[in-house]
Amino acid sequence: MANLENVSTEDLRQILAEVDDGAAVQRLMAAITYKEIDDLTQKAAAELYGFSESWASKWFSRLERLETEPFEDVVYDEPRSGRPSELSDQEHERFVDVLHESPKEVDIDAPAWSVPLASEYLSEEFDVDYCDRHVRRLMTEAGLSWKTARPEYYKSDERAQDAFQDGFKKRPDDLDDEYTILAIDQTRQVLSKLISAWFPEGERPSLPVTGKWDSIRLLGAVSDTDESFFLPCEENFNSDTTIRLLDALQTEFGEKICVVLDNASYFTANAVQEFVEDTPIELCYLPRGSAPVNPAEECWKKLNQVLGNRLFDSLDELQDAALAALDSINPPNLFTYLWP
Repeated sequence: MANLENVSTEDLRQILAEVDDGAAVQRLMAAITYKEIDDLTQKAAAELYGFSESWASKWFSRLERLETEPFEDVVYDEPRSGRPSELSDQEHERFVDVLHESPKEVDIDAPAWSVPLASEYLSEEFDVDYCDRHVRRLMTEAGLSWKTARPEYYKSDERAQDAFQDGFKKRPDDLDDEYTILAIDQTRQVLSKLISAWFPEGERPSLPVTGKWDSIRLLGAVSDTDESFFLPCEENFNSDTTIRLLDALQTEFGEKICVVLDNASYFTANAVQEFVEDTPIELCYLPRGSAPVNPAEECWKKLNQVLGNRLFDSLDELQDAALAALDSINPPNLFTYLWP
């Protein structure tokens, strides 16, 4: 696969300022993103703009021709001699049917359709090239519309969640008054992110980013007394970080704690089970896919709202902002989640 070593980011940006075709802009942006972000694979760069890995292989190789050819001959779609100008009625019917299925049904590794993916399919399957605007119109006429997908907790089992909540309502009766009930969860915040803002008309804006996918990791807890506790982690989540969190929670809330948590491997590890054996800690594992039942998730949702669309120069700055935001967030009521 081409690595674009002989094409500079400056050259790509100069070309980007001169092109007026949507498809060409997307291709150039994918290439610029790939070159500017360290350790970003071409596949990942393509996926950021709705393209597939096969597209990346094809177009990144093509962009290497910029070293010797005029950019107009490289970045725009090349007409092929003898190509049909449009779909036949039968082909159009097949295209509509395909759009109503997952892209995976036609061997495209993507969870849902986008205009670039539909264009790629038309080109590869029917040897027809349309501009993005026309492809978008075809997709609209086929009964598709642009929407934001909701997260699907595909492993969740509502009956298991109901059973857990019914059983947990009785749990406090088994615990003495000294126990504190806590719900814990984890999150990861990435340093590099693209943001949106208002810029003058006609200007192609750019903002400095670090080019790194470094991140901070946080473990958090919400108590039945409407308190919260958060622990930064320097390393990836593992059984040791879980044990450290449980120990910190005992220091903060007392030796007797009843902890509600999910089934992440670092929460269910043997080392964690061995640690709690000789303590008054009670662990209550949620059914799989039960993020909506865990009140600690609400803290991360509010954190993302505060940190969203902001640039940070360092992990320390990001961590300080995250902890300050979490300190100002009112924790959700644990009872409304576990005793609905």
